[in-house]
Amino acid sequence: MGEVRTICVVGHAGAGKTALAQRLIGLSGVEVELDNSPEAQERGSSVDLGLSYYQQNDQRLYLLDTPGFGEFIEEVYKGLWAAESTLLVINGEKGVEVQTEKSWELIEEFHKPVVAFVNRMDLPNASYSKVIAEIREKLGNQFAPLEWTIRQGDKFVGVIDLIEQKARYFGQSGLRDIPTELRADAQAGREALLEGLAEVDDQLMMRFLEDEEISATEIRAALHEGMLRRTVVPVLCGSATANEGLRLLLKTIQTETPSFAEAQAQGGEAEGSDGLRALVFNVASDQYLGAMACVKLLHGSLQEGATFFNLNRRNKGRVRDIYRLQGGKAEKITQAGPGELVVLTKLENFELGDTFSDREDDSPVEFVSFPRPVFSRSLVPLSQGDEEKMSTALRELAATKTTLQVGRDEVTHETVLAGMGDVQLAVATARLKNRYGVSVQLHRPHVPYKETLMKTAKAQYKHKKQSGGRGQYADVHLRLEPLPRGGGFEFVDEIKGGVIPNQFVPAVEKGVVEAMTEGLLGKYPLTDVRAAVFYGSYHPVDSSEIAFKIAAGQAFKLAAKQAQPVLLEPVMKLTAWTPREFTGDLMSSLSGKRGKILGMEAEGRMERIEAEAPLAEVQDYALELKSITQGRANFQLEFLRYQPVTSLKLIEELLKREGRALGTAAAA
Repeated sequence: MGEVRTICVVGHAGAGKTALAQRLIGLSGVEVELDNSPEAQERGSSVDLGLSYYQQNDQRLYLLDTPGFGEFIEEVYKGLWAAESTLLVINGEKGVEVQTEKSWELIEEFHKPVVAFVNRMDLPNASYSKVIAEIREKLGNQFAPLEWTIRQGDKFVGVIDLIEQKARYFGQSGLRDIPTELRADAQAGREALLEGLAEVDDQLMMRFLEDEEISATEIRAALHEGMLRRTVVPVLCGSATANEGLRLLLKTIQTETPSFAEAQAQGGEAEGSDGLRALVFNVASDQYLGAMACVKLLHGSLQEGATFFNLNRRNKGRVRDIYRLQGGKAEKITQAGPGELVVLTKLENFELGDTFSDREDDSPVEFVSFPRPVFSRSLVPLSQGDEEKMSTALRELAATKTTLQVGRDEVTHETVLAGMGDVQLAVATARLKNRYGVSVQLHRPHVPYKETLMKTAKAQYKHKKQSGGRGQYADVHLRLEPLPRGGGFEFVDEIKGGVIPNQFVPAVEKGVVEAMTEGLLGKYPLTDVRAAVFYGSYHPVDSSEIAFKIAAGQAFKLAAKQAQPVLLEPVMKLTAWTPREFTGDLMSSLSGKRGKILGMEAEGRMERIEAEAPLAEVQDYALELKSITQGRANFQLEFLRYQPVTSLKLIEELLKREGRALGTAAAA
């Protein structure tokens, strides 16, 4: 096999990324459909990482197509990790949009060489010059156009090749002279290109300053070097839907972006290093093939029947079936080499990010740190049949997405699905129905409040019942004390002199534990309490374990009423990254949510804000932040602590939101 390279296609939704990737593959004579899932077709946009490839002679180019909607950012992370370079697609009519900027930030974070393509230039309101100016203003001056547009009225008819200083007209073969009225623009564009490239090569800079002629071959060599150093981003233009300007884009990708071998050498690794080393960069599920491990081969090769070690799971596996994906089609192959992206099926016990090696003592490859989910909804199955299938379906679905997490809340007893926003959860529930036949409803999850006690209190309860025959008798004296936050529960046996026989003390503890499952304010579980049984009495005939359990539970409730019960609410740490123009609005919104600003500092073009706020106030903050900042801010939530709510008015308001009434103990 000759050169292998992978390029990740990123950009804002509607820029035409998927259409462009499909058209580029189509230049090889192969038709491919990338958005073939029912969920993508229903939305009319990508929701998963799409994989296809272009084959020309002994060169193979893999294209990774990513969604342009921010809630599916996980796919961009995975695609950028697996690629040697990036194709940034920009809408020629709308210019730099929210996800264009976010994609650029990730590209910089992953340190990937970039080719930019201004798409949809066939639209009447598309303006190449405005887009170039906006790109340089918002993303940086390293963007260097290799082409300039030729328009006749509102029609996009061709481009000027700034390197060759010739015109290319769509539908016509060969190069033409540049139209007279565009020669000044073409010359200015070429000089701007040379000025940017001159920073890559000192000799080129001297020749440029001395107005010496620089050949197209020298320009392309400097362009390639500039891309590797990430000091130059070549910009091309065209239209994927009209199939215009794509061959030059493909040629630029094949000749100017680094191959896998070149990227490895640049990173200090040899492509031909001995031994297998591959990483699972994506996990998918197919109704026919089952669980699919999409792997990137970093060293060595894979063959059917070969064995390997999963360094993360510490188990041994065998390669059974190998496939190369062409959109929705899986092509079975028998082996794959370095740099290739292939799918392995019929594997057991693997996860996203696992490293496969032929050496058991090898070290796992460092993968990606994904954003944590910030938006949750509880799942309610619509029927008994849905409930029976739901847990298995959710487990399989969550295995394919790190930003989708499923769990059962120990306080509210709800099944909770967490993700990056309402759109991602809507797609996930649609997939549950389409693929697994499970129908669910989404609801705002209840807040997992708890309760605790603020004071020490004592109480006695004597359980005495006589109804003919053997009666019931137990007398329990309890002392309740608050523990530090996070202390949980402690039970202390302080009985002396056998006033309660040893065999009944465990029943006392059991009665206390059961009483703690329902607090006195909102019937939430109590925590951070020490309960000491210090006195009591018994009857040699009528006392029993059940009697002492009942007495202990009642004694606990009596003491708890006197111990100043309060509500405990979960408090979250919130970290937000926002453009500076939205800082004031964001801080104001947090202050209105009982939030506390902890700090603020600049991070590149963004402002980082640290705050804390009750979970009850920020459950839907993903939606609000999107509205406040026009989708340009990001944030992360992390559980911080439980803190007491001492205001009865606030407790009543919070319980009302949860559909609960304030208990009678509030008046005590």
